[in-house]
Formats: sequence, structure tokens, C-alpha cells
Amino acid sequence: MKTEINYHQLTIPLEFRVACAVYRLDEQEVLQIFINHATVYDSLADQYSEGYSEASKTIGLYVAEKRRTANGSHAFSHCLENAANCFRWINELAEKVLSSAIAKRKKSLLYIDELYNNMQRVYTSSDTFYLDENRSLSFTKDFTVLCELHNCYPAEYLENFMGKISIAEMQARTGLKIPNDNFTMAFFMKIVLGFGRQNTEVPEFSDKEVDFICEMDEIRLHIHNVRSLQQRITILKEFYHKHYQDINNHN
Repeated sequence: MKTEINYHQLTIPLEFRVACAVYRLDEQEVLQIFINHATVYDSLADQYSEGYSEASKTIGLYVAEKRRTANGSHAFSHCLENAANCFRWINELAEKVLSSAIAKRKKSLLYIDELYNNMQRVYTSSDTFYLDENRSLSFTKDFTVLCELHNCYPAEYLENFMGKISIAEMQARTGLKIPNDNFTMAFFMKIVLGFGRQNTEVPEFSDKEVDFICEMDEIRLHIHNVRSLQQRITILKEFYHKHYQDINNHN
């Protein structure tokens, strides 16, 4: 019997929870930053824009893997000509060379507004997504248009984003000097360094956190001679999962 996926609820992967806990990030804030930087304009633009390019291309890659195209968008089936013109105008903005990305992205909002106001909501019943009773996410017009354009639920994009976050794999690849083309993880690490966050002050480390940092140095030495990528990932995952459990046990 096939299990029906409930896209009105969000399944948060353990590796994402671990990464946020290790770097003392709020899961809700990380997801909101991702939402805020995913735009139609940046999904079409070749010009790099910090944060926007990574978030938008994360969605683009997911859509490509699912082989979904705008041609079958249910939300714009009643206004195909108008929608096609809006997307064409945004694409023309993206192809302009002389204007700044900030100016072009801002101008694209005129067309996003029109798409947003004319579309029939199929996959985004609301602009608010509740993680639980106390936490919610706010969808931008750009984000909802990207959902409806590709016939995707918001939870699909969010779970795909979270599923690409793994500090164990990142560090294993770095230690073995294996190229890492995971630009979604690179986006997450930008957030770690303060990108998009409201409060970038670094709180003082507790004694247990200082011990954890020392243990991190020890585990790096321990796996120095481990040349298998998968074996390194497994060892590092066990190490970080234990730290995550310790955090939860003391909260």
C-alpha cells in the first residue's frame, strides 16, 4: 500500500537538526532565510548574487531532477498569455548586462506581483506555514510563484533544502580534499557566518561547548588515516549525533 505524503507538514531531517544545533542556529530562521532568497529572477540570472543564487538554484536543481516544467503549471492555466509575458519580461531583465542585480531584482517584483495576483493557488493555500504551535514561516510572493510555477508544495522545496545539509559530509570531503559542489551547503555555511541573520553576535561558549570543540580537534586527528569518504562520514555523523543528543539531554 502506497503511503500518501502530507505536504502540509514538514519533516525536518536529523542531519539538518544536528547542523543547526552544532552551529547554534535557529531552524526556523535558517528556513526563513532560504525562503527570502529564492526568487524567480535569480533562478533565471547567470550573474551571481550572494545567497540569492544558491537558494534559487537549489530549487531549480530540485525541479530539474523531478523533470517538472512551467509548461504544465496548473496555477496559470487560465492566464497563460499574461503569465508567459511576465516570465519573458523577467528573463529579459536577467539577461541585461549593464544594470545591477539589486535593481533588476527589484524591478522584477512588478511582474511577480502580477503573477501572484492572477495565479490560482493550487500548491500554496496560504502564505504562512506552521512548523508547530509556536513557530511559523512566511512565504514571499516570489517563493509562492516558484511553487505554483513548478507544481510543487512549499514543503518539497524546504525538505529538499534541508536534505542537502550535512556537516559530517562537508568535513569528510574537506579532510580528504574531495571537491564539494554542494552550493546549498555553501549557502548554509554563509548563514553560519551571519548571512541573513538578525542577530550575528556570537554568544559565549559554555564549558561543555569548549569541551566539544576540543573533542572536534581530537576526532579530526583520529580519522586522519581514514581514506574512505563514506567511512569518514559515518564516524563524523556518530560524533555529531552524540553531541546533538547531549544538547537535548541538557535542555
